Formats: sequence, C-alpha cells, structure tokens
Amino acid sequence: MFKIHRLKSPSVANKVAAFLTGGAAFTQTWAPGEKTVVKKAVRTSLRGRRHAYWYIENDQKEIIAAIGVRENALRSGGFEMVDDYLTVHKNHRRQGLGNQLLSAAERYVREKKGRYIYIESCDLDSYRPANQFYLKNGYRVVGTVPDYYVPGEGRVDYFKSFSHPSPTKKPPPSCGLPIN
Repeated sequence: MFKIHRLKSPSVANKVAAFLTGGAAFTQTWAPGEKTVVKKAVRTSLRGRRHAYWYIENDQKEIIAAIGVRENALRSGGFEMVDDYLTVHKNHRRQGLGNQLLSAAERYVREKKGRYIYIESCDLDSYRPANQFYLKNGYRVVGTVPDYYVPGEGRVDYFKSFSHPSPTKKPPPSCGLPIN
C-alpha cells in the first residue's frame, strides 16, 4: 500500500512537475505552452491559497501518481482541475492510486466548503480509461469543445457537485440554451 503525501516543498514540487510532464504520465501530444502551465500550477500550489497537490512515491522515492485541485479564479467556492492534473505512472495504473488521490482532493474540497469540482479532460481514445474513471466516480459530462488542445484533440468537461440545493429551490435558468 502506497502512502499519499501533501505537497509542501519546492524540491518535491519540481519532482511532481517533472513527473506530470514526463513520458511515464502522458504520451499524447502536448499543446504549445501546456507543459509550462502544468509546471507552474504545481509550484503555485505551494502558496496554499485553496490550491493543493498530493502525490504518491514508490520505494525508490520516485513520484508514481499525483493530483492537484484549486479554487476557481472567481473564488466562488467552485474548485477545478484545469491546469492541475490527475495522473498515475503507466506501470502503476489499475491499482487504485487514482481513486485514492481523487478521494484526497474531494475531501480537501469538502473541508474548504467547496461546492463542486470541474475537470477538463481530453477526447482522445487514449483518455477513454480516464474519462470512464471520472464517470465511475460520480462526475458527469457538462460540455465538449472540439479541437481545443490541438487540431483533432478536443476537450471534455466534467462536473461533480458537493452541495445539495433545497428541494423547493427551482433549478437555474438555462439562458434559453438547450442543456443536455
């Protein structure tokens, strides 16, 4: 059983950033500037302003899984995984590490009285296991954007609410747009 650690030091932040942007985590084409954004997200989480990372190491102290989540820019109680990713080393997948990390992030959001987590993912076939993982964990697809990252690689948006509206409260208007 691997232990989950909360990211607290710059030296480990550099290791987590290198893992997230290395070949053992993702094999897809990176959008221009994407690696820079991901590395910056890991480092800025150290400031602690409702932004956190967790990681798992193997016995050799190598990072084998990581996740980050932050409150959205509006500071409205919504949290997101947009520049912050969840990934597990390709040799350690299907061992429950992703579930453990996602549970840690969700616990953090609940402790911060967060209302939801919004996740951006990808529509490539290689992301099918990740997308099924989010669905299995109670996230629902709320939107898609074709060719978002690079031509041929679209975005899939997931959402999970942690607040329960009053049963007498009416749902928000859809602004006249069809909602799927």
